[in-house]
Amino acid sequence: MPLKFLEPGVEGSTMHCPDCGLVQRLPALQSAEAALCVRCGAVLRGVRPGEMDSAVALSLVALILLVMANAMPFMTFEFDGREETAYILTGVYAFYSHGFPSLAVLVLFASFIAPLVRVLSLLYVLVPLRMGYVPWRVARVFRFTQKLRPWGMLEVYLIGVLVAVVKLGQLASVFPGMGFYVLVPLVYVWTAIQGRIDPQIIWAAADRSIPPDLREPAADAAGGVTCDICGRIDIAARSARKHCLRCGAPLHARKPNSVARTWALVLAAAILYVPANMYPIMTITLLGRSSTHTILDGVETLFSAGLWEIGAVVFVASIAVPLLKLLGLSHLLVSLRARSPRRSETERTRLYRTISYIGRWSMVDIFMLSILLALVHLGTLATIDPGIAATCFAAVVVITIFAAESFDPRLIWDHIGRSE
Repeated sequence: MPLKFLEPGVEGSTMHCPDCGLVQRLPALQSAEAALCVRCGAVLRGVRPGEMDSAVALSLVALILLVMANAMPFMTFEFDGREETAYILTGVYAFYSHGFPSLAVLVLFASFIAPLVRVLSLLYVLVPLRMGYVPWRVARVFRFTQKLRPWGMLEVYLIGVLVAVVKLGQLASVFPGMGFYVLVPLVYVWTAIQGRIDPQIIWAAADRSIPPDLREPAADAAGGVTCDICGRIDIAARSARKHCLRCGAPLHARKPNSVARTWALVLAAAILYVPANMYPIMTITLLGRSSTHTILDGVETLFSAGLWEIGAVVFVASIAVPLLKLLGLSHLLVSLRARSPRRSETERTRLYRTISYIGRWSMVDIFMLSILLALVHLGTLATIDPGIAATCFAAVVVITIFAAESFDPRLIWDHIGRSE
């Protein structure tokens, strides 16, 4: 895709870079082109041919596949002549029945509720726009959809399933059901949807609901307050307005108490990271003999079985990623007071983008455990029970995601903005 760097002063719509805070004007974009921030390189807008049509079609397909994947048998576990068949939501019930309701809610939300609500919300927004009219409260619905985006973890769930299949394959026979075969294309469609939606088209359509007398000239945009969700630059917010006229989100020049909140979340996650790796994440009972396993034990088991690729995936997702997120966020927070070369600001912004993206992948272990619990409960013959480390580890994942969201990357560039 050809790239065009934005330049202040170019004719076009005004945009505020969400990563560095620089106000710029979009150049005219042709089909299959993207506009990048001139200062930090963030992708501000991409234009693809027929993206609205494909987004509607993919959302409809995703809705159908999501219902099918949860309605059909997902996997069958066979051990010593006995079989156990599970559905995707069986893992949710297994966590609840073992006395871990918080993990049950988390798995249910990330693997079913968030994807379902996001797809339904996208259809509510996209179908009327495709037909030529603006639906009621389109900006508020799309704002909710954007907030749900990092919590729909279907691709992470699929990796967790594959790791669970490898682990169970060492104990007995595992047979994928139709639900599994539907999940694979669902993940592909789910991933494709993310790249087919141009938020600027939807936000521009939502502008029609703003009274003409409240629309402010783009020439004054550099002095306004930018909405963190829809990116609308509000001039009146400097004095009186507290909520965005377009999407209703609270308005503030920077995320309130960003540094203090991020530090608090990072420290909480760091404290929980220790028991998450020290205590057992599960107990396996096989033919009357029980053994406890930590996260690191699971990695060592995969390595000893010669499954280096799967072991590396689990190690990176479950041990390395949470630790790197904690270290990376701590580095960003400490470096805010440092006056460093401009190149350093760009590198730290890229670090923040990486941290924001990779955090959700640590849910692999929790999803894997939900599959194991759903399939292996054959009494004294073969049973898997969750350990206290599962709750601690899930808390680390959720807290680090919130920590990344609470950090405001524009703080990295503020001293440069003042000097410029």
